[in-house]
Amino acid sequence: MKIISFIVVLGVFICGAFKLTFASNIEEKQLPARFVETTVAQLSDVLDKNYVYPEMAQQMNAFLKQQFLAGKYDDSRTHRELVKQMQTDLRQVSDDGHISLLLSEDSVDRTTVVVPLTEEQSKIHAEVVSDNITPNIGYLQINTFGGTEKTNDGLVKGMESIGSSDFLIIDLRENRGGDPNMVALLSSYFVEDNSLLWSIVDRNGEQQLEVRSASNRNKFKGGLCILTSRKTYSAAEAFAYTMKHAGRALIVGERTGGGAHLVDMMRINDKVDMRVPVARAYNHITDSNWERVGVVPDIIVKATDAKEAAIEYFNNEVKL
Repeated sequence: MKIISFIVVLGVFICGAFKLTFASNIEEKQLPARFVETTVAQLSDVLDKNYVYPEMAQQMNAFLKQQFLAGKYDDSRTHRELVKQMQTDLRQVSDDGHISLLLSEDSVDRTTVVVPLTEEQSKIHAEVVSDNITPNIGYLQINTFGGTEKTNDGLVKGMESIGSSDFLIIDLRENRGGDPNMVALLSSYFVEDNSLLWSIVDRNGEQQLEVRSASNRNKFKGGLCILTSRKTYSAAEAFAYTMKHAGRALIVGERTGGGAHLVDMMRINDKVDMRVPVARAYNHITDSNWERVGVVPDIIVKATDAKEAAIEYFNNEVKL
């Protein structure tokens, strides 16, 4: 009996020790409450001083504080879980897809908003859809406005290969945006040199910059269709929106994502960075931009059917 009792007591001791160790491991995996509290305060300070719409910054900050006090972030086991939840909350209030929280360990350069591009994203595909017949339709697929030397060269070479077409289709269905300077380069093929494309307005409503088309002797005078999807965003929307309201292009596909803000990378603390929208685009024709509403197509079809719809449109134009 003594042996059995000893075994039972030993078993209880071991189980108790296991529970203490397990509880200790859980506690170690939880983020320090002080770090969470400090991060909320630091995020709020950056938004208050920099976000493009000051009143919206106040709303986001109030919601962050509310979520913190309600214990919404207490269960975060890692920095990644924390920033993911905070980003979700900020976007829920602002409906601003440009707001992003990142871990410093994931950043190539903590001072830049540039995201490394894959080979597939960097590639610009050009082809002639119908050759030696009328209409002669050129097709240019641009998956990013990365603004690198490689993407700019790809754009120029692509336009050279299809520039003699009667009509042109530019496919932005997979394009999530990028450098406005590359948009200005592409726009230079379709509008007069030095044309005002849009302005950049800061959080105080003051114009900071005018974005104008580059000089280009190789103008394309034919018909232009731009293909869009829900994924089309930011700088890609800038091109579609500008060409549409300049009366230079027909938009075919789906309503775009609705991101018209310019962002800056800001350091929150040693672990967290944030892409903060600090200014907005302003179109002088519409006195507005595409933020939240997106670019509305002239021909609304599923993104998967957009290319065929554009070809059909051009074929009908020839028949008329």
